[in-house]
Amino acid sequence: MAQSEHKGKGILNTLLIVMVGQVGCLTLVIILASVFGGLWLDKIFGTRPVFTLALLLAGIPVSVIIMLVVARRTLARLREQAEQEKESDNSS
Repeated sequence: MAQSEHKGKGILNTLLIVMVGQVGCLTLVIILASVFGGLWLDKIFGTRPVFTLALLLAGIPVSVIIMLVVARRTLARLREQAEQEKESDNSS
């Protein structure tokens, strides 16, 4: 019983680390795309900070939504694994 609890905590920790890594990388990609896309649009239209600031501000809710999607997907995987472990423990 103690081994399965320890294994479960290890899986939980691994999933949380993966989730944080995914959210961090996706947030970085969104910020970089906002900055470079905004600078490119500002250069084309001659409106120096307008598009850059607009895209950066638009990136905030996009980052939050992506964070929630990744977190929900990770929690669904965690629940699925916990249910499978319970079923395998009950059948043994």
